Amino acid sequence: MLAALLIVAWAQVGPACAAPPPSLPQSVQSQKDPAVIIETIEQNTVGDLDGHRQPMGNVTTGTYTLPDGSEASGPICSLPIDGQIGVFVGAGSIVTVGDHRWQVLDVTLGHGKPGSVRLQMLDD
Repeated sequence: MLAALLIVAWAQVGPACAAPPPSLPQSVQSQKDPAVIIETIEQNTVGDLDGHRQPMGNVTTGTYTLPDGSEASGPICSLPIDGQIGVFVGAGSIVTVGDHRWQVLDVTLGHGKPGSVRLQMLDD
């Protein structure tokens, strides 16, 4: 009895499910999401941000300024941008390196090993 019900149910929905989905217009097919570029720089090393060598200094905890002018506290790291010493960033900070703006996704404390910072290139 159950097998007969399954066959009847398949017969009712099978052909509709087997039909290929309608094709999308060419303009929709050719649209692609831009690649998300995320770079990680380890503590006391030099990373590459879209062809620009970017040093990253010590990782610690502290207060830093967000793009809207408010302050946040948490893990921070030193990013000497264009030779400016004393630039400390944390999650949510935005810095300009070369021709691009980069948002700090997170700063990770090392806990006995080197910490790191992850930055995402912003699409302007």
